[in-house]
Amino acid sequence: MRSIPAALILAAAMSLFAQQSPSYRITHTYTLGGDGFWDYVVPDPPNRRLFIARQNRVMVVDEDTGKLLGEVTGIQGAHGTAVVTAEGHGFATSGNDQSVVMFDLKTFKTLGRIPAAEDADAIIYDGASNRVFTFNGDAHSSTVIDPAGKLIRAGHPRGAFNHRNVVVRSCY
Repeated sequence: MRSIPAALILAAAMSLFAQQSPSYRITHTYTLGGDGFWDYVVPDPPNRRLFIARQNRVMVVDEDTGKLLGEVTGIQGAHGTAVVTAEGHGFATSGNDQSVVMFDLKTFKTLGRIPAAEDADAIIYDGASNRVFTFNGDAHSSTVIDPAGKLIRAGHPRGAFNHRNVVVRSCY
């Protein structure tokens, strides 16, 4: 008789653990086409958009329909995108010319170019500090930008910090 309650407890515990694992599934598949390799895909959840780095541009795609909403052009070596909704600005790394392209989030038009460092790659917006940070691969440095578009510090050495270790705290 003792083994039946133990077996029931074990079965219930296994059932709970099985239910806690998240289930991921493909909900939409879109064919976007176009030239150039792909790099970072960055979601903009409040506006239901995706920013997709494509070598010489950033494609802006509607999450729900897959429709191309526009492109940020004039980028040489597109890698990542940071979205700063409060300022109405987006920032895209342009790794081949060591810069960051600041653009308007509504029109996708370029507003300016900010110097970065060699191989400007990953880029994030940190709401807690109200700063945009690039992680410059070959230069092993970071560039700090005010979201209004002012360069704060270019090429800040990051030591052992690697752009692949960055955790974006508030994607959704």
